[in-house]
Amino acid sequence: MLRQARFIIFVLLLSGLGGCYVSRLAWHQGKLLNSRRDVAEAVADPSTQSSVRDRLADLPGILDFAKSCGLEPGNSYRRYIDNGDRPLSWLVHAAKADRLESVTWWFPFSGRVPYLGFFSKEERDEEEASLKAKGYDTAKGTATAFSMLGIIDDPIYRSMTRRPRDEFAHVIFHELVHRTVWVRGSVEFNERLAETFARRVTLAWLDSIHDEQGKREFLADIEDRRKFSVWLTALRGDLEVLYQASFDRSEILRRKGALIAEFTEMRRPKFSGGDIIRGRTWNNAEVLAAGLYDGNDFLCQPEPVEPEKAKGFMTWLRANKNSEIATTETLRKVCL
Repeated sequence: MLRQARFIIFVLLLSGLGGCYVSRLAWHQGKLLNSRRDVAEAVADPSTQSSVRDRLADLPGILDFAKSCGLEPGNSYRRYIDNGDRPLSWLVHAAKADRLESVTWWFPFSGRVPYLGFFSKEERDEEEASLKAKGYDTAKGTATAFSMLGIIDDPIYRSMTRRPRDEFAHVIFHELVHRTVWVRGSVEFNERLAETFARRVTLAWLDSIHDEQGKREFLADIEDRRKFSVWLTALRGDLEVLYQASFDRSEILRRKGALIAEFTEMRRPKFSGGDIIRGRTWNNAEVLAAGLYDGNDFLCQPEPVEPEKAKGFMTWLRANKNSEIATTETLRKVCL
């Protein structure tokens, strides 16, 4: 475990990034990895919450099903980290205030990404304040899971196990897509690929274990995300039209505020679950951050995928992994 933690620090420091941000990130990640223990040990521990044990007990079946669909867990998700009730990471996105253009940062292995993650909420908030002071729109979020993209074996975090069974399986499948195939510098493609593929695999897994209630709940969530995607696509399209108009910057910003207010107050859809739109400060950064996962210009039917077809698609992806496949056409193949 220490060897893997040191490897992360070594890679990050050699990347040319240097500085306090990378050093703190490497230190915190190394500390987390050094607290790992075997999943079997966590399941057998009487102090482990029953809800956590239930999710961990599902892991072997989830990982076997993932392999049958062409995903490559390797030795990931065999270790458990109790990170308490805290998010795993606090995120900040930033964008130009008068156009849909994200601020990006470069990292080894992942390439250029449109966000920063912190192990401290205070550090994240300080970075957000700095970005705001430079005139950027900002958006804040949290993460309960992420993938190390195959650099090292991913552990299971307690924050992942707080999800219902269907959502827990979905996040495992989603992160395993990243571990299996990651196209450098194409974050939006990678996230949409993982989300679309993982939804279909999750439905197939729920069928395989005859969890009808879990499938109904997962389908309801997919329908809410579809409504949100339609709403987000329309908002993004109207903003793009506005930013191409020949108004001065102050008029663009005024009209932008009015447009966002119209969408969030009068054009918000009704959701069967929680309101995905309310409670967020919508601006360019929020639109672009949400668009990494939703707002697709294509929509798969919510149907389970046959494991053999899924495996064939993943085999093709691995064989052709380069920036040229980071297209909507590739994403449409997930729907076949």
